[in-house]
Amino acid sequence: MGDGFLSDVTSQALLIALKGTAARQEALADNIANIDTPGFTRTTVEFEQSLAAALAAARRGRQRGAVGARAAIRRVRDYGSPRRADGNNVSIEREMTQLARNALAHQAVEELLAQRIRVLKAVIRGRRG
Repeated sequence: MGDGFLSDVTSQALLIALKGTAARQEALADNIANIDTPGFTRTTVEFEQSLAAALAAARRGRQRGAVGARAAIRRVRDYGSPRRADGNNVSIEREMTQLARNALAHQAVEELLAQRIRVLKAVIRGRRG
């Protein structure tokens, strides 16, 4: 993420979190859509640890401004969950719980980012006059 309006570390972290929760939403929807597909292996999305590591590096000053470039959003197959007789490992209860949890996380990040933008706009307006 470049030198734009949302290039600071906090904004970059929020943007990665927004992209991560959106990717997770897609994976969960795909899992639910394939609940009756024999042999289907569910997927998960991982980004929190990568984002935390990128933020830690930014705090140490090593990767200043590179949070977005250092944090990875990965879609991963879940081979560890129990499978049904048809080889599918999607549990509707788990997926619906994760869907609700992810929706709340996504909404919270959206609200934080919107607040961040309002603050930045106020600062910019204040400088003009």
